[in-house]
Amino acid sequence: MAVHLTPHRARGFTLIELLVVIAIIALLIGILLPALGGARRAGRQSVCEANLGQLGKAHATYQIDFQNKIAGYTWKATNEINKYQREYSDLQKPTSDVQAAADQATYILRKFGDRTQQELPRVGDRLPHRHYSHLVLNDYLSQKLPEKSMACPEDRLLLGWQTDPRNPPSPPKGTDAFAKMWPYSSTYQIVPQTWCPDQQVGSQSTYTQYLPDHNLFLVGSAGLAKRRASEVVYPASKVLVFEFISRHTKQPLFYAYPDAKVPLLFFDASVRTKITGDANPGFRPNLPRNANPTFFDYAPSILGFEPPTRSGALKETVTGYYRWTRGGLKGIDYGGSEVNTGQPK
Repeated sequence: MAVHLTPHRARGFTLIELLVVIAIIALLIGILLPALGGARRAGRQSVCEANLGQLGKAHATYQIDFQNKIAGYTWKATNEINKYQREYSDLQKPTSDVQAAADQATYILRKFGDRTQQELPRVGDRLPHRHYSHLVLNDYLSQKLPEKSMACPEDRLLLGWQTDPRNPPSPPKGTDAFAKMWPYSSTYQIVPQTWCPDQQVGSQSTYTQYLPDHNLFLVGSAGLAKRRASEVVYPASKVLVFEFISRHTKQPLFYAYPDAKVPLLFFDASVRTKITGDANPGFRPNLPRNANPTFFDYAPSILGFEPPTRSGALKETVTGYYRWTRGGLKGIDYGGSEVNTGQPK
């Protein structure tokens, strides 16, 4: 008996079925992408915290080798010429301690950044502690500069500058010597009281915030000071180094916004990411009995490469928090109330 088989053609997707499949794929991508983006941010935050952890170990080792002193610039204004200054005639006989510190930073950059005097001229009387406190540790550890771990993995601008510091992409504003230093700067900043007195004592004032510009300080009559880690009373509660820009959220924020989420290195060498607004608000070092904290303007337009203000305005007034801890090295940032402080009698 003959059997006749009818050939069957494979059935394809209809247009509607194809559109449904595409819609499902798009929906899954929409669900997964934020999770993947969050995972990447979390990974980069872990790297950032590891950077601070290495910095904490370097600080601790430095303190062991240098009689408990906190790592900081050591050159002073003097007519004597030290053995390092002999290498460069332009770095001799600084007229102020601030200039001496700037000269020391320039020397370190020339030595470990392989830069000549012509490539990196003397910086004129500029305080290097804000963006370049790490150079002292780089010198101590004999590290080639720029050191990648001094940049948060989210700080793409600085990482880009580091790739070719002589000819950085998107070069910083200006052509002076200070502008040429930016590729060697750091995402992380040390608190000011590590290199100046905690507060005014008698007529001797200390360094304070320059209110119109978040990057600048006013020089105190007491000058720079070499501080010791033994002066810290609450090491687990006092911030040593902080990320100046909170970069581990969808929108970067200046550290001083209360909802900024910032990786912090504490004096006990622990690293914790904390909400800025959970910290004590700080004080005014030259008005230590004043109940108000330091307020100052965040004005990112001055440099042009920092994230915008929350409102989009050219500047916004913010609180100092752990940059200006009440009591300085003796104070508390997290985990307790502010210490009582005042001028000694």
